[in-house]
Amino acid sequence: MKIGLDIHGVITANSNFFSVFSKLALEQGHKVHLITGSMVTTARIAKLESFGIVWTHFFSITDYHKNLGTNITFSDQDNPWIEDSLWDKTKADYCEDQKIDFHIDDTSRYGIFFKTPFALYDSTNNLIKWHIRNDKQGVILLSTPEKLLEDIQRVALFF
Repeated sequence: MKIGLDIHGVITANSNFFSVFSKLALEQGHKVHLITGSMVTTARIAKLESFGIVWTHFFSITDYHKNLGTNITFSDQDNPWIEDSLWDKTKADYCEDQKIDFHIDDTSRYGIFFKTPFALYDSTNNLIKWHIRNDKQGVILLSTPEKLLEDIQRVALFF
C-alpha cells in the first residue's frame, strides 16, 4: 500500500505519532510518500530525520512546478506562490499518478481534487475525516499508529 503524508500541519503537528506510524508502515512493506508544498532541502530533510520520520518518496509541489517552468514567486525563501488552481490540485494529481492508496493532509480545499482516498487531519481533536470521491466517508480516531494503519488498510479496500 502507498500512503501519502503532508508535512506542515500533519507531521509537524504530531511528529511523535507520525514517526512511529511511518516506521511501522515501512516495516510492514508499505510505501510512505511525503507530499508537501515546500522545496526539498537539506535542512527540511534534517528536520524530518530529527522527528524520526522515515519515507520512501518525497514530492514537492514547488520543485515539481519549478521543473515544469511554472511561474513561481517567493515572498521569502520558504514561501513560494503559484496560481492557486495549480497549487491546490497538484497533490491530488501526484496521488493519482503514483496510485497512492490514502493521503493525509490538513488543507481541506485540496480534497475536492482527489480521486483517491483523502483524509483531513484534525490535530485539535486527534482524528482524521476521510472521503473517497465524496461517495464514501468516515472518521478515524488516532489512538495508536498500529490502529491507524489497520484503519487505513480497511478504508483502502473501498477503493
